[in-house]
Formats: sequence, C-alpha cells, structure tokens
Amino acid sequence: MRIIHISDLHFGMHNPAIIEPFLEDLALLKPEQIIISGDVTQRALQEQYEQLQLFLKRLPAPFLIVPGNHDIPLYDPFSRLFHPFKRYKHYISPQLEASFSNEEVNILGVNSVTPYKIKDGTLDEQTFNRIKKHFSATTGQLNILFFHHNLNYFSGMHHPLNDAPEFINYLENSPIHIVCTGHLHYANIKLISKKSGGSCAILHAGSLCCQRSKDNLNSFYLIDSNNLKCTIDWRVFNNDIFSSRQLNSFDFTT
Repeated sequence: MRIIHISDLHFGMHNPAIIEPFLEDLALLKPEQIIISGDVTQRALQEQYEQLQLFLKRLPAPFLIVPGNHDIPLYDPFSRLFHPFKRYKHYISPQLEASFSNEEVNILGVNSVTPYKIKDGTLDEQTFNRIKKHFSATTGQLNILFFHHNLNYFSGMHHPLNDAPEFINYLENSPIHIVCTGHLHYANIKLISKKSGGSCAILHAGSLCCQRSKDNLNSFYLIDSNNLKCTIDWRVFNNDIFSSRQLNSFDFTT
C-alpha cells in the first residue's frame, strides 16, 4: 500500500510554486492514502483555511489529518482558550483524530495540540488510552500512528512532546511500527529499539511547502508497504520538481 506523509504546509506562509510540482509527483506515485500531520495553516485564519480547502480538494487520494499548534488562534486569547479548534472543525473536520484500517495497514492520527502552550504539545491521558486501545487489537497489519509534535530533540530546535519519555517507553513495548510527526521543519528518521526485539521508525517530516524550514528544504515521505516490509522514500523539492533523495528499507516482521 502506498501512503504519503506530509506535514507543516503553513498555508499563509507557503510557497505557491511548490503546489503544482507536488500534485504532479502524486499523479505519478498514485498513493492510496495521505497522512497530514498538522500545521496546515500559518495562523488559523479564515482565508488560510480556505486556501487549504482548495488544496485538499485536489489531492488524488483520501487523506487523514490532525491539527498542529499553528492551527489554533495565537493572537485571540478568548478564542484560543474557549474554542481553539472552531475554525479547524468548521473547515477541515469536526473530529481532532482520524483513522483508517484494512487488511494491510492500521492507521490512527491523534491530537497533540493544547491551547495552554504556544509551541509545545502533549498527549493527555485520554488520548494515550485511545492509542493503547486502538492498537491493542491489531493482527498482522502495519501499525502507523501520527500526530504533530516531534518525539526526538535536535540541538537548537523545538523541544519534543512534553511527555515524550513516557511515550517512547510505551513505544518500546507497543505493536506500533511507524510514528509520523512533523513540527520541526527538519526531515529525519529515528529508530527506537523494542524490548521484545524489532524496532519502531519515527518519521519527523520536513515542511512540504512552508517558506521557512530548518533543513532549508521542502519535502515529504512516501511509505510503500508490503505487509510488514516497507520502504520509506524521502522526496525533496529541487529544480522545480520532487525527486527521491534517500530510500530506507524496513522489515518489521522481525
């Protein structure tokens, strides 16, 4: 199954010249599902959500989406505290999580955004329990979890999810194979070794089309799975097209 993972679109501070090459690349890749891990707008403004809507309508495959910290109001304290996700729910989805499952993959997206922190994220107890319950009944599928905030710390960048150590401890004992995040605008793949053997791949996606990025690139991931074996293709925008920059292979059967 072919799955695209994009993050940190930041409509309102995006580079419009990237949109068409991205859609052209998707037409060639023919994905079956698209994961969008938050920060879809720059400041959660109406016009930015409207721009995003136009983009989403042009995607060639079904998509799963969760919010990022930029998708709730920053300069409107009343809205931020009392109905932070009002515009997100109006323009995108009434739900803050998303899921998809078939015989090959089991995907869950959850919200890591809290209005009480500017940049930082957290997985509250209810969300944590939701994750555990969702993946407890899986059998033989490739298990993919996604949310916005990063799990690993990189020098000079945003700190990870507030409860990252506790969550990583859970991953070491969980059936989850891949975690897709964003937030940093810095594409990177990390492996977490599981206590029972095997590993979990942490995909920190770069920004698809924001004008600001920590790695000075715009990129996305292509996950190509065949049961519990998959390749992850890091595709980077350069010279007006997206092309493969690095290909990683993973065997989660072991």
